[in-house]
Amino acid sequence: MGKRFTNRGISTIIAALLLIAIAIAAGVLLYVFSIGLIGSLQGSGGQQTKDQVIMEAYQWPPGTALTLNLRNTGATTLDMSKATFYVGGVSQTYVAMTGLSAGCNAAAFAPGCSGVEPLTIGSLTPTSGVAYVIKIGLVDGGVMSYSAVYGQSA
Repeated sequence: MGKRFTNRGISTIIAALLLIAIAIAAGVLLYVFSIGLIGSLQGSGGQQTKDQVIMEAYQWPPGTALTLNLRNTGATTLDMSKATFYVGGVSQTYVAMTGLSAGCNAAAFAPGCSGVEPLTIGSLTPTSGVAYVIKIGLVDGGVMSYSAVYGQSA
């Protein structure tokens, strides 16, 4: 009878050690998965973080076109002639930029360049004193968003 009880004791110890080993292996796998997931979430933001176009000022008097004074403060040269413009969610027709700084053009809107973009408001009927969201979609996927109040300048 003595042998029988000692074998049971050893089996219980081996089972406990196996359970501990399995738990440690599962913990290591979970850790490796978590580190990989966190690393991918903290990755670079892509091209959009390099595109930075600021609206320095705007003019939107009643009954006239919306005029945006834009400046490229980012690190990349942009093609503003292929950008899409939206005012209040309505697509607007591109009009050639005017007043470009020296050595700049709309097709090669380099860092530091500035210019004036007139937007003829088409199917949108703006209301005086209401702020409208202006979005510029760039060819590489970057989206710039601004706000302008109809009937005012800033």
